[in-house]
Amino acid sequence: MKIHTLGTAHGDSTISRFNSSTAYECDNGTLYLLDAGAPAEALLRRKGLRVQNLRAVFITHMHDDHAGGLPGLMKQTTKYPKDRVFPVTIHLPEEKAIAPLKAWFAAVHENPENPWLQYAVADVGEVYDDENLHVTGIRTEHLRTRGRTEGDPCSLAYVLHFKKENKTILHTGDLRSDFKDFPKISAEQHFDLCLCEATHYQPEDSMEALMQAKFDRLLFIHIANRWHNMVGHSWDVEPGEQKLLAYYTGLPYPVTIAHDGDTFWL
Repeated sequence: MKIHTLGTAHGDSTISRFNSSTAYECDNGTLYLLDAGAPAEALLRRKGLRVQNLRAVFITHMHDDHAGGLPGLMKQTTKYPKDRVFPVTIHLPEEKAIAPLKAWFAAVHENPENPWLQYAVADVGEVYDDENLHVTGIRTEHLRTRGRTEGDPCSLAYVLHFKKENKTILHTGDLRSDFKDFPKISAEQHFDLCLCEATHYQPEDSMEALMQAKFDRLLFIHIANRWHNMVGHSWDVEPGEQKLLAYYTGLPYPVTIAHDGDTFWL
């Protein structure tokens, strides 16, 4: 299977990175999308991936940089149904987000009730299951701030088990600034790959959990500016990526930083 990191920015797009979106491509060509920050549809096209092969979208939390590209995906899904076998199911982590999404799609003169679109609520536990993929949700706390209660909106990490490829992946979404909500399942079962954000915490706060994690490989996405390679005022390259990777040289598995348009084989 292939993992395409379409967009790898943090909360803002940058000169080299678009908003968060990752496409998982099964060996049979079926696509699943984790987060749909803009311009997710355009980035699928740029990678040569057909929206007709997209079967489900899973949103980690309702921030614009993770969900803002949904209308474009929805339009392409309904505009080009030829060769499509299954509708696209959009899994949102808050039920109250469904009606506004439909209303916006209607506001741009599209039909939110098109039969090629379906909507579902993602929550803790089983989220999705088909012949290719089983998805479970794990509650994280990126959206929880002081004064919020347990019932308030928060974010989800997803465990993806690709059945035919027999690969299991942990995709964290965004996390708390102290890394305390990093999924504990990471130390309890084996994962072929973890995709983890690299913006909202300091590396030293993540080391204990990552040392205990049973990963074959760690891939950083959602990359903060401080971890970019940038040209400074003196025309020297500021090696942000090397600084980030240096924190993790002691981990018992390889660590990679993703870029927009990268493809990884698993």
